[in-house]
Amino acid sequence: MKAPLFILTALALVTSLPADEKVRELISAGGGQIELGKSVPGKIDLTTNGAFPLLQDDKGGIVAAASTSGKGRVVGFTHGSFLKPGTLLEQESARDFILNSIRWTGRASQPSVGVHPGIADLANLLKEAGFEAAVFPLEEMRDHDVTVYCVIGHENLPDGDIVRLFEFVNDGGGLVTATTPWAFKKKYDPFSEFPGNQLLANAGMQFLADGYAGRGTLVIGNAASGTPEKPTMTTTPPPIGIPASTPASGGKASAAAKTLLSEGESMSSAEVSNAIANLQSSKTLSGSGLEEFLSLLKSLNESVGPIIPTKENPVVPGQDALVDAIIELETHFNENAPAGVMYAIPAAADYPGEVPEEAERVSHSFIMDGVYRGWLEGRNAGGWAAKEMRPTGIYAPPGEVISVTLPARLAGEGFEIVIGSYNGHLRNRDQWHRYPDWQVKKPVTNRVTEISSGLGGLVTIRVPREADYEEIEVTIEGGVRAPLYEHGKTDLSKWTSEIRKYPAPWAELASERMIVAIPSDYIRKVTDPDKVMEIWNGFIDTAAELVQVDRNNYRAERIVFDRQTSAGSMHSSYPVAAHLGGSAEQAVDSRSLKEGNWGFFHEYGHNHQHNLWSLPGTGETTCNLWSVYIYEEYVGKDRDDTHGAIRPLDRKQRVNSYFQSGARFESEWSVWTALETYLMIQEEFGWEPFQKVFDEYNQLEPDDRPKGQQEINDQWVIRLSKACGRNLHPFWATWNLPMTSDVERALKDLPVWEDHPVVRWAQAQ
Repeated sequence: MKAPLFILTALALVTSLPADEKVRELISAGGGQIELGKSVPGKIDLTTNGAFPLLQDDKGGIVAAASTSGKGRVVGFTHGSFLKPGTLLEQESARDFILNSIRWTGRASQPSVGVHPGIADLANLLKEAGFEAAVFPLEEMRDHDVTVYCVIGHENLPDGDIVRLFEFVNDGGGLVTATTPWAFKKKYDPFSEFPGNQLLANAGMQFLADGYAGRGTLVIGNAASGTPEKPTMTTTPPPIGIPASTPASGGKASAAAKTLLSEGESMSSAEVSNAIANLQSSKTLSGSGLEEFLSLLKSLNESVGPIIPTKENPVVPGQDALVDAIIELETHFNENAPAGVMYAIPAAADYPGEVPEEAERVSHSFIMDGVYRGWLEGRNAGGWAAKEMRPTGIYAPPGEVISVTLPARLAGEGFEIVIGSYNGHLRNRDQWHRYPDWQVKKPVTNRVTEISSGLGGLVTIRVPREADYEEIEVTIEGGVRAPLYEHGKTDLSKWTSEIRKYPAPWAELASERMIVAIPSDYIRKVTDPDKVMEIWNGFIDTAAELVQVDRNNYRAERIVFDRQTSAGSMHSSYPVAAHLGGSAEQAVDSRSLKEGNWGFFHEYGHNHQHNLWSLPGTGETTCNLWSVYIYEEYVGKDRDDTHGAIRPLDRKQRVNSYFQSGARFESEWSVWTALETYLMIQEEFGWEPFQKVFDEYNQLEPDDRPKGQQEINDQWVIRLSKACGRNLHPFWATWNLPMTSDVERALKDLPVWEDHPVVRWAQAQ
């Protein structure tokens, strides 16, 4: 057991060591060598001064690196075998190095660790070392109290999982990831879109598509060749990693800010970089020292811009180190400074929006539903365990303090006050059209909670799991009124004459099924919010109909329309996020909304998927069943007229191409090709078998749930066959779905589906 060694090393460190040297000492405790054997790691490139190497080959190529990201810590390895128990981790030195990496990211000698199901065997190694370890998919992150998550960073990570990991790390969690980057060179162009690189974007590290580490032996720490030399950065973003140790007074930060303000144009690049590094020491400030520094930081913002990211004039991370540093520090203090200390960030007036100076700051009291209803456990991307967000009809102006009064009995129970509609980060984006983080939250620990945000935003209250308060009295003081329509409660004449004109730049339309958060400009002319929400209710009820659940028993869904989302043009979870523009206009226009939107249905399809019946590679496939179902069953539009990818000719060509190229399941059974299998069965047997099977999975007790992908495949084919009353094994076998002999045995008494749509390809095989 190496935990004691890890602790003793930490105590013995010389405080004059640079921060990255301290970390290397901690993780490399014990030294030794790692014999790579047949493993061929790739390389990592460092893109900020805060990232640093942990392992290098004999030519200086970086095999493992570390950094901070937001409030969290990250370690990356360039070969999957670093996290997959086997030949490499059978070596004591390699095992200790990995364990110490996890200890550092988890800030403890025996941290609690989440392990992705793809590397489930790692949990056994961790438990042997005395760690708490649980194997669970990322959609269950919020249901587990872990400080570190371990995952292989390659193509099995959908956008929703990447977003969850960003949130987890940004809030202080640790991430340890490994992948073999060179193996994916041909699949990702540009390579910045490689999932592993999206994970590391905010940590100042990037996996390289080209290059292999030297074969043979890696030396750990000082065991042979001394501490590895930190290479020169390839770009010059700000040092957002581990801040250097600074005096408690913080004088260095303020002095650096003053120098940049007075002499910035005449300073050399090295002098500017040094000053930027000194700005980071501001994070230790408090009281008058912090207030002085923030005054200087605001002046710096105004002197270089002011910094106002837009789609037309985005901030490009890495292009201007000082701009990056200002945004990073403003974000840090916006999330961490005491209420009222952070100034109104100049960009706030542009986005999330300007609050009129003459807008009345009000005291608003109301009754809030405090019953947590949640969502079905195990949804693939539904944020099923997330705290529920309640609208308040109040907007917090940038830099101004609001106070929220709740019953004293709620203190410490997990309730939170939140400013800002969306918590999607932009650290994985190569351009920022807004500030990369604009949500601030604060736990309810007293009867009165004071909170502020330099960017401002809608105020919501988060209700924790297991909360069971039918009515909660709420009073919010200091904010401005925001348009809020509550279906079945809000008087329509008052909405038209008064509420939709409230001064806040953001609004919400809410019903028992859906809450829409959207800039107020989109709702100023809406006269029929009741019709809009009836349609949203219909969408969600129809989605629930396919999966056979009663939405009366569960939460209202949410959707937020943002200038820039953290992944794709839309992404699922709670809330679903979508871009402003045409989709936002449609979302509050009853006539247009009734025509349907494939993207909306696709994302809420994600929220209804289940990991228990997901076949390989179908994360972006089966959600489209809901798109087809809602279009046909609620909107009344035939599938042939919905999405271009499922027009009859396109479908026929796709099937022909799959089988003519050899029916290669592992490489060719992709999104739309995989959808064919489901559509073909549905077109023969209807929706009822799917509804029956989905309901079966909903009712499964934990011990009866399939374990591992092979069992998932087998159970899906068996259950769906029985629901259809036909043996579907020959159909799935023609597609080359991996199945065991258990399937044939289980279905031997059912009549075979002999005339299935791909039978001619079965005969050819």
